[in-house]
Amino acid sequence: MTTRRHRPLRRLLTGAALATLLLGLLGPARADAAAAPAIWVGSPAQGTWGVAGDVSTTPAGGHHLLYRASPTNDWAVDLPAGPGSTVKLYVAPSNSAYNSRVTTVITQIIDNNACRNGGGGDLVTVAIRFDGATVGQTTVAHIDRTSTLRVGQAVTRWGTVLGTVANLSGGGSGGSGCWTGPHVHTELRASTNYACWNRGYRPGSAISRSNFIGFVTGPALGRAPQPCP
Repeated sequence: MTTRRHRPLRRLLTGAALATLLLGLLGPARADAAAAPAIWVGSPAQGTWGVAGDVSTTPAGGHHLLYRASPTNDWAVDLPAGPGSTVKLYVAPSNSAYNSRVTTVITQIIDNNACRNGGGGDLVTVAIRFDGATVGQTTVAHIDRTSTLRVGQAVTRWGTVLGTVANLSGGGSGGSGCWTGPHVHTELRASTNYACWNRGYRPGSAISRSNFIGFVTGPALGRAPQPCP
C-alpha cells in the first residue's frame, strides 16, 4: 500500500482576504472624522446670542477663546442667561439614522478656574464621537458644574445637565476681561477643518435651549472659522 504525503496547503491571499485578516488582527475599523455625517450642537442655555450692540461677544467679532480649554476650540460666543438657569448638552446628527453612532464623553473639567488669571467658575469640555472616533468637541464655562460629572464619563448627548449658570462676584469672577455677568461662554471645535456657527443670529438675538448654534463636522469649513453654509 502506497503512503501519500500531503504537502502543506499554500494559498495566495487576495486583497480582500488580506484585508479581512488584518481587520481580525487589528479589530473593527474606527471612523474617520472627515467621513462622519453632519453633527450639530444646540444652545446649552436659554438666553441671547451675545450682548445686544456688542459684536465682540459673538464669533463674528472674534470673541476670545478660553485659554484653559484643551485642545483649543475654533470659535466662541457668550450666551447671557439668568443666574442659576440650567445648562444642558445638546448634540445630534442631522440625519437621525446616525443617532446610535453619535456619542458624547466628558474629557475635561476645571473647577473655579476657567479664566486665564483664575476664577471664572467651572469649565467642562465634552468630546463628540462618531463610531467611537472623536470628530469634535464643545466647551462651556462660567457655570457651577454638576458635581457628579467625571472625566472619561460617557453622557447622554441630548439633555445631560452640565450645571447651572454661575453668579460670580469679587475675585471669583476672574475680572472684567473674562466674566461680565451671568452667561455661558460656549465654544466649538471640529477635529477636521473648522467648526462653523449659525449665521442667523445677531448680537442680542433670543435663543432657546437646544437651538442650533453650529456644526462640528459635515459642512465644516476648511479655512478660518466662518458662519455655516
